[in-house]
Amino acid sequence: MLFYYYAYFKEVTGLNVHNPREQKNTTPAEDWGWLKEEIKSAASGLGIDQVGFTTADPFLSLKPILEEIRAKGYESGFEEKDIDKRVDPKLTMAEARSIIAVAVAYPSKMVNPPKSEPGRTRGILARSAWGRDYHTVLREAMDKLAAFIKERVPDVRIESMVDTGVLNDRAVAERAGIGFAGKNGLIISPDWGSWIYLGEMITDLPFEPDPPVLEDCGECTKCLDACPTGALLGGGMLNAQRCVSFLTQTKGFLSEEFMLKIGNRLYGCDTCQMVCPKNRGKHWDHRLELQPDPEIAKPLLQPLLDISNRDFKDRFGPTAAAWRGKKPIQRNAVIALGNFKDRAALPKLMEVLLHDPRPELRGTAAWAISRIGGEEALEAINQALEKECDEMVLTYIREAEAKLREAAERELTEQSMDQPAGQRTEELTREAGGALFYEEMSSPIGLLTVAGSAAGICLIQFGGAEATGESRQKWAAKYMPGVSLVRSSAELKECLEQLGDYFAGRRTAFDLKLDLKGTPFQLKVWEALLQVPYGQTASYKTIAEQIGQPKAVRAVGGANNRNPVPVIVPCHRIVGANGAMTGYAGGIGVKESLLAIERQRN
Repeated sequence: MLFYYYAYFKEVTGLNVHNPREQKNTTPAEDWGWLKEEIKSAASGLGIDQVGFTTADPFLSLKPILEEIRAKGYESGFEEKDIDKRVDPKLTMAEARSIIAVAVAYPSKMVNPPKSEPGRTRGILARSAWGRDYHTVLREAMDKLAAFIKERVPDVRIESMVDTGVLNDRAVAERAGIGFAGKNGLIISPDWGSWIYLGEMITDLPFEPDPPVLEDCGECTKCLDACPTGALLGGGMLNAQRCVSFLTQTKGFLSEEFMLKIGNRLYGCDTCQMVCPKNRGKHWDHRLELQPDPEIAKPLLQPLLDISNRDFKDRFGPTAAAWRGKKPIQRNAVIALGNFKDRAALPKLMEVLLHDPRPELRGTAAWAISRIGGEEALEAINQALEKECDEMVLTYIREAEAKLREAAERELTEQSMDQPAGQRTEELTREAGGALFYEEMSSPIGLLTVAGSAAGICLIQFGGAEATGESRQKWAAKYMPGVSLVRSSAELKECLEQLGDYFAGRRTAFDLKLDLKGTPFQLKVWEALLQVPYGQTASYKTIAEQIGQPKAVRAVGGANNRNPVPVIVPCHRIVGANGAMTGYAGGIGVKESLLAIERQRN
């Protein structure tokens, strides 16, 4: 066989076949057409569905795009750092003459996919991770192709790469005629759609380039419209930092915006491909190694949180989803349980929140628990608040606590509104006209701004009059529409003096008229707070029992948090069930300072 090809070279080129290097450097591209056709004919048997050829010329038009993406902070961080290497094949192989682009099609549908059920909710891997790791599949196919070429041209130089290589495989595939670049940035083959893995082989053989595909997306914007996070910017440009596929592969904490958008995705995202009209009816099941195992592609969520490193490697190791390890997938499983609002998952999420050694999982569990809600959820959050030391995790826990209390209060309000009209109390007490007087004062806990109406003290804010002005105006617009805001020390003199005496340790009780604005339930809670003695503390549970609603612990916490007159209405005296500090509008430090003042006086 080799003799035949050597004889062929000599006959058509007239060159000495024993000097193939000279031959490759001098033979015109068209004289390698026989090898190009043999490669295309053999591709399918080598595990390749489509082959295209292009020159090794630099991708000049790509460079400014990559520079713009970097300048705007849109990169994922997984790319080759040297942009020049990404656009110039000769920086990888000095003798580069051409690039062979390859595509392998993968399935878009799953036969009899398992469904989520209460207590047995499932996540989903992107289709690119359904079967055997495509990096391995592509490398093996390209190794076979390289061997095929070397059998015919023994001293050929070939440099193969998948998406971990330096070149932009989509730019290579587009120029090699594999397909056109869609508005989602993916290569769309007229034959295979965008359900294709891409790879490329730089060679020192001067193959004739294939023509580009002239088809395009036209006026269609379905992928742009469907992108969950708006990561697709049009013109094929992607902000990877907002791409759900990228986010599922990151480690660490995610914002609530992204956690809501992730849904139950454990790895990757297929949204822009699923909505693409060019993919309609395209499904490829001819490569067995790429077909999904449903229990791996759509795994049960809760068991993922207990999976060992060995089990993870055994189950997911052969797929592309394993390359970042189990931590991102476990975090995404926690997110999915929260998005399912699966109450059956609450015990497992509580276990993660209270005992997992990884901060990002504990913080994510707090968010997921707040999505599920309920008394048990709040109890778990309060326990975590008392024992957690990591500041980032505490941020997530406090946000979860606020949401749970707000939900509880809203639920009580809705229940109240469901009562017959004759039993319903006025939700908000509002005044029209009049004045709201305000003034600031210095204190051991910083500047405070006090506000009051003719009926009594309405508001105490942490901060000076100027810093709190906007929030005071919003409060007045909500509770006292039409009121005039007037700065006046004289109108608030008695209140300012009593507060000064309190901070100096000369006063243990206030003798002031209050004009509290809130719902009937809130007013009832604030009245109960006034009964907590100076220098003592109480729990949310105690207050709930005192107002005759022992199951309303969450709602009590929400009302306590919305106390408009802190210090005077002593919400700082409310602590966790075991005496631990809980959240406070002025900050935990301010709460501790107020309690210290009262302990010193006692």
